[in-house]
Amino acid sequence: MLETTRTYVARITNHTQIRDNLDECGFAASKLWNVGRYYIQERWDEDGEIPDEAELKSE
Repeated sequence: MLETTRTYVARITNHTQIRDNLDECGFAASKLWNVGRYYIQERWDEDGEIPDEAELKSE
């Protein structure tokens, strides 16, 4: 399977207007990462397997 990675570069010119929203998004992303990481660790401890993408998305 061929995988393509694209990178987009953006420049924020109105940082003072969107700073709070960016902080909220960062906080939410951090919490989501922690929840996923905790779930994976629990599954690993139970049966020695790492759940696949579909299972993580369903949780």
